[in-house]
Amino acid sequence: MKPQNPSALHILAFVYLTFSHVTDGELSREEIDTIARVLHGWLPEATSDQISKVIVDSAAWVNGITSDEERLAQAETYAHLMKEQMSEKQRSAVLVNLIELARADGKITASEEQFIGHLTRLLGLG
Repeated sequence: MKPQNPSALHILAFVYLTFSHVTDGELSREEIDTIARVLHGWLPEATSDQISKVIVDSAAWVNGITSDEERLAQAETYAHLMKEQMSEKQRSAVLVNLIELARADGKITASEEQFIGHLTRLLGLG
């Protein structure tokens, strides 16, 4: 279920969790730890508990959507918003985060590469 008034951190978590879910169908401990670390990088003053709550809320949101197509469509909508509202440096940081996430479980899949390529274009960086 989508959080009421999702924060920018919720939206980033949604995109990162969608990336992990849609590209390989599993969410490893390494991926969760990486998501927590990169979210903390966006909001360094947040506590670990606050970051964990954002991840839990966002995971419930992702899991509440019934199909990967709908998850991807929502992530694309957020990518368009990021293109409009974030600097190029911030958008590049989102892509770096996705690459870190792809590497977290030790293997980068073709679907991860496709997702990153697609988001690169949506963010106006490719």
